[in-house]
Amino acid sequence: MQNFDCFNPDLNDFPVIFSLPHSGTLVPDDIAENLNKNVPLSNTDWFLKELYSFLPEMGFTVIQNNINRYVADPNRQNFESSLDNNYRHNVVYQENTFGHSLYVKPLSKETIEQRINDFYLPYHAAIESLIRKKFETFEDIYLIDLHSFFYYPRFEKMSPADFVIGNDYDNTSSKAERLWLTNKLFEHNYTVSDNFPFTGGKITKHYGKNPHINSMQIEIRYNKYIEDRDFIEEELTGFNEDLFNDAQENLKLLVKDFQDKIAIQKNTPTN
Repeated sequence: MQNFDCFNPDLNDFPVIFSLPHSGTLVPDDIAENLNKNVPLSNTDWFLKELYSFLPEMGFTVIQNNINRYVADPNRQNFESSLDNNYRHNVVYQENTFGHSLYVKPLSKETIEQRINDFYLPYHAAIESLIRKKFETFEDIYLIDLHSFFYYPRFEKMSPADFVIGNDYDNTSSKAERLWLTNKLFEHNYTVSDNFPFTGGKITKHYGKNPHINSMQIEIRYNKYIEDRDFIEEELTGFNEDLFNDAQENLKLLVKDFQDKIAIQKNTPTN
């Protein structure tokens, strides 16, 4: 299996790129053998590739990571290492998202640099290539980063919304684009949180600096497509098929509405 897959990289039917940076579960053998075996690689975007498997079939351009985020995280800044070891501040984690050490010995600077070169930079090079291709046809494009999450009790003020839309408080896409998506999710009886607790990571904020790129991070809660239960520090191996299928059908309808929206925009004359 290669590090990531690109679907429809040369197909320019739509001005849209979907990215799934945390959907991978592959850990190369030479890395896996050095992991603490009793520490789960939790908080992965489990089964997200399967959930959105219809996107390439609909003609969209999609890039999805096959490598586990614990190897190298494409949605983080390109820091070598931060002193607090917090996963939010590192491309290469020394701890899992629950703060438990992944390795008996801290990774060396050379190991971190190698992982950045092997797994982090190629993913971003691929996104940049897809963006250049889109701009050959379209003046304005969308970059939509797809994720999933579970409810974190430590966010005391957070109601466990079904979706979180992050666009850095309307800095990486317009308020109108965010509200359109919010209203569509409401139509499917989902609850939505605006930029809390996720405002968007490296991908959304970095590429969203370009005024011709509408960039958003969309997070779906585990309970809406995996299983309707509480989640802990764990690795997941299966999902509730009825819940999963219902979520997938709703998302297909939402994406179809998005297609129609794009078509209207394309055919609307500008002054």
